[in-house]
Amino acid sequence: MVALFVSIPEVYLMIPNIYLTATLALFTGVTAGIPIGMLLRKKQPPIQRGVVGIAASTVAGRGAFALKSIKKDEIVEQCPALEVTDRDIGGELVNYVFYGSAENRRLVAMGYGMLFNHSSEPNVAYYRQDAPTGAELVIYALRDIGKGEELFYNYGDEWWSTRG
Repeated sequence: MVALFVSIPEVYLMIPNIYLTATLALFTGVTAGIPIGMLLRKKQPPIQRGVVGIAASTVAGRGAFALKSIKKDEIVEQCPALEVTDRDIGGELVNYVFYGSAENRRLVAMGYGMLFNHSSEPNVAYYRQDAPTGAELVIYALRDIGKGEELFYNYGDEWWSTRG
């Protein structure tokens, strides 16, 4: 009986030590793991595909930039697109769609097509084409474009007149 009486308090005394040890191990691991994780973290590659890269714009938000020199009339980007009615578009999305095959149709461009900003002196333009898989927005160079230049469309007078 004496051995049983002595071992019960020892077990109770050891339980807090287990919790303390586990807490210290966790704290030490997390504390050491954060700086190690920061050192080993992979740097995010720039967002890019083909001849277009996405970065902070010189005019607003994000923008599209030439990753290499682009010749006049060269295709810059071919964007698969969803063609929907203008009733399907609302909210902020209205600022990122293109005119479709009819007056009441709009193209929702995939790829980088939505990230080209406006200039009254654009260096790219676009046209809609039918592809075997559906509508596409094809962006092409209006002039020779240098590596690193931001790529701009002209949104058109109608776009600006509807936004005050």
